[in-house]
Amino acid sequence: MATTLVVGATLGAAAAVVNSVPLLLGEGGRARADRSAWSQTAEFASLILDSGWAWAAMAVAVGWLVSGGLRPVVGVLAGALAGCVALIDATIVYDAVPMLFPFHQGFAWGQTPFWLVASLVLGLPLGAVGATIRRPGLIGVLAALVAPIGAALNMVVLPPPAESPVAEPVVLTVWAAAAAATVLVLVFAVCARRPGDRNSGTVRSIRPLRTDSGSHAWEPPGRTGPDGAGPIELPSRRPHSGGALSDAEGAAENNWGLTGNLGRIHCRARSKKAVSD
Repeated sequence: MATTLVVGATLGAAAAVVNSVPLLLGEGGRARADRSAWSQTAEFASLILDSGWAWAAMAVAVGWLVSGGLRPVVGVLAGALAGCVALIDATIVYDAVPMLFPFHQGFAWGQTPFWLVASLVLGLPLGAVGATIRRPGLIGVLAALVAPIGAALNMVVLPPPAESPVAEPVVLTVWAAAAAATVLVLVFAVCARRPGDRNSGTVRSIRPLRTDSGSHAWEPPGRTGPDGAGPIELPSRRPHSGGALSDAEGAAENNWGLTGNLGRIHCRARSKKAVSD
């Protein structure tokens, strides 16, 4: 919960400070194009930090952060709560920080109740989406794409004001960041696939079998040994006495094989004659 509060307060405070830079520099009454480089730099940061996609991405991020190490259902619930708390925290800090500056005329509720309700309504699903990123497979990939796709859509549906001299750089920056984030998500999704998922009959799919001679045969589903000679048979680690194995010995024998020292395993394929015998 402390991480959630810190992240939310940081975003709210940063957005409030950059919004106040022109007023602090005494340039609030000037046209945007006539302001100093400091004011225009602050406006660039403001158009990013004070945008809907940035706050939504923050809720997604804290949902992902707090769900680590938790069970899927518990993680989603914790992420939803964290997303809601982070947005409410950011909203309160955003409205409170300007009161520290001399030009502020005092606290006024204004649109604060509206944004508090919006934080409650939107924070829950956004935090849950962040927790869902930890899920494997397609659902995790789709959840991870919510923030970059939302940022791109924000630039289309609600772009920065055209009269701002930094509007175009902001749009290009957000589009580039969204594209880079999308590529990274897809690359990580591909790299996260285990080698056994790419080709059938690999080590992950191999099934251990016990043979009558006490050796081990490893048979991939739908696959046979070389030249169709049947499953690959591996000699037992220690000679089989011919008697019945205890439960512990049987478990030890069955657990041995490809997970042991592969350098000591000598594989041979059983011939069809041996199989029939």
